[in-house]
Amino acid sequence: MLALVTDSTAALSRSEARSLAVDMLPMTYIVDGERIREQACERNEGYAERLCKARSVSTEAVRTLSFAKVFQRHLKAGNDVLCITISSRLSGTYRSACEAAALVNEPRTEGEPRVEVVDSHATAGALEFIVREARRIALTDNPSLPELAHRVRAVAERQRIVFTVSDMDALRRSGRLGAFSRAVVSTLNRYPIMELAGGAIAKVGMVRGVNAAARALVAQAPEDAHEFVISYFGERGAGTRRLLIALRRRFPSAVVRIKDGGPVLAANIGLGSAGLSWRA
Repeated sequence: MLALVTDSTAALSRSEARSLAVDMLPMTYIVDGERIREQACERNEGYAERLCKARSVSTEAVRTLSFAKVFQRHLKAGNDVLCITISSRLSGTYRSACEAAALVNEPRTEGEPRVEVVDSHATAGALEFIVREARRIALTDNPSLPELAHRVRAVAERQRIVFTVSDMDALRRSGRLGAFSRAVVSTLNRYPIMELAGGAIAKVGMVRGVNAAARALVAQAPEDAHEFVISYFGERGAGTRRLLIALRRRFPSAVVRIKDGGPVLAANIGLGSAGLSWRA
């Protein structure tokens, strides 16, 4: 049997996590010194107000011990474990998972269940799609754990997420902005279009106005995209509606799910941000 493990930035609901048989370990966000665990995507009530009023906000990766406990439980049950995490360039969660895998794999002999860890180079809807594809491959082809990990890494290399933010302040504070332009977005009504490239934030372009931002995000999807996740951060507002309208105009038959991206990512990219992921 195969056990799947991921982190809470995949933003799965409780029912989705159950149907995929995946353990979703919580990351943590810290608001004015109070540590709060991120939950399933429908259970993070009030986080937008907390973040909006906060004097200081930070986030923490899933800890090594948390991964180790879950890995050991599955190994004792006779299950191989595939763990798929948020991009290692965005969080220390991948490192924690690797450390935990090294701990639990060390004494195991050939033929015993083991743990493999995959860096998704993604998060939010893109991470969700990778987890879903891992479960599909496991159920359809029943590959060995190393072969499954190899195939999931190939899936992760192809998976994309694009997003825009209402201002750059949260990204600057998070330290994940890199060499990206320091343009003041909200003042100029200009919206950066960004993607995760190689697991890090990269610039795609800059547009003026919310409608143009929605169209620019949708334009990044390939013609054969057929399933989408729209991620919003904070309140589900006009930007989300405009993104859905732009998506429906170009892909009228696609499956579209609109989901709260959660407090941990919101703390790092800012309330009011929006992301788009797809399966092609």
